[in-house]
Order: sequence, then C-alpha cells, then structure tokens
Amino acid sequence: MDHSLFLEGLNFSIAVWAAQMIAYHGFGLWFEWLDQTGSGLPYKVRPAERLSYRELLPRVLSNQLLVLLPAMILAQALGLAYSGSSQITAAGVVLSCAGLTIGHDVFQYIAHRLVLHDPVNMRKLGHAVHHSTRAGRGVSACYMSAADFFLEIVCPYLAPLILIGGGGKNFIFHALIVSAGAFGGVYEHSGYDFGVTLRQEGGWRRILGAMLSTEAHGNHHTRGNVSFSDGFGSSNICDTLFKTRWDLAAGRQSRQETTTDA
Repeated sequence: MDHSLFLEGLNFSIAVWAAQMIAYHGFGLWFEWLDQTGSGLPYKVRPAERLSYRELLPRVLSNQLLVLLPAMILAQALGLAYSGSSQITAAGVVLSCAGLTIGHDVFQYIAHRLVLHDPVNMRKLGHAVHHSTRAGRGVSACYMSAADFFLEIVCPYLAPLILIGGGGKNFIFHALIVSAGAFGGVYEHSGYDFGVTLRQEGGWRRILGAMLSTEAHGNHHTRGNVSFSDGFGSSNICDTLFKTRWDLAAGRQSRQETTTDA
C-alpha cells in the first residue's frame, strides 16, 4: 500500500475539519466582539458566562483536535464518509440536507436525553461540565467533557452523514454543512437572540423571529429537562413528538440532575 497516497487522500476530511474550525471560531470571536463592545446589547438575552473566552477555549480546542478530527479522519479512512464522487446534484443536496437535519435531531435526542441526562451518567460522562455554563458565550458550545462531546457533537454529525452515504467528496457541500452547524451551535450558546424584537410584530417578521429564536436551548440550560435536540436550525421532531419541547413542557419541574448545573 502506498502510504503517501493514503495520507494524501485523508487531506479531504482534514480540510473539511479546518473549514469547520474557521467557521466555529470565526463566529465565536464575532460574538465575543459583540460581548466586549456591547454592540449587540439589545439582543443579549442571557448574561455572559462566569468563565472568560480564554478560560473556555482550551477545553473546546482539546475536543475539536483530539476527538472530532480523529473521528473524521477515521470515517474517511474506513470509506464511510468524505469519499467517492465530487459531483452532487441539486436534488442530492436537498435530500442530503433533509437526511442530515432529521438524523442529527434523532441521534442528538437519544444521546442527550436518554444517555447524558441519565442521573448516573450526568456526572459519570461529564455532561454536568457543559451544564456548568448557561449558554451565555458562543465558544461554550463545545465546552464539555470528551465523552459528552463525542456523544452529543460528533455522533449526531457523523452518524447521519454515514447513513446518507458519506456525502461524497464535494468540498463546498461539506464546508457549508459544517459551517451551518458551527454557526447554529455558537449562536445557541452566545446568549443572543436576534429574533427577540421580531417576535413582537406580526406577519413574516414574527415567523422570522421564531426561526431566529434561541429560547429552546436557553431553556435547556436553565431548566435541564426540556429541548434536548430542539433549537436553532433543528427539525424539532423528537422534542415535539415526545412533548419535551420547552414550550410544550412549560409547567414541568426540572429533574434532579439540573442541580448539577448551578
């Protein structure tokens, strides 16, 4: 086997990972700039984290370098993703995006609600680390234990990608997918809600405001037992079906594990 060709082939998954990092940290720095300058104050609905950007960053980078990157490289090495044709049709893009969105919802819901929020696993798998934040600083989206990061971030991304056939080898397609996911995660944890004023109006503005809402994940961090996969950019299927969506479970009390997120 020509190892040089093997390593060269793996550059594609590394390039996709790099695109995700540029998007994640670019958006993270933008939200940090809004925090520092107060430019987005009218849309800041949750206070900034007690931990600073610099204090949150090392754990975030560790997860992205030591968990996500090897998983993506392995997926390509095994021929499960990031391989095949670079050609993709418009219909293929639509179907793939639908499959990835629904798949992400399902896999995240299972891992998040049934595994990570199990009272025993909350501390054992380190999900309490992520819940030590209140979704008030963008970069905190990946501030979590390695096990939590693998189950809640890596698997809901890679498992659906593998199930739809790996997504081929079209870099623009993959870069857009990971960039959209990066923005969604950072925005949900930023403490900002760009739809807060729009939701007070009528017509299309109210609809747009609902689409831009970060209420779901904000409620998850403060209440603990709602909106496990519901949120910005999500299909919201599982939380709606099982009535764990934050607005469907308005009268419910937080479960015991939420005492760990103080």
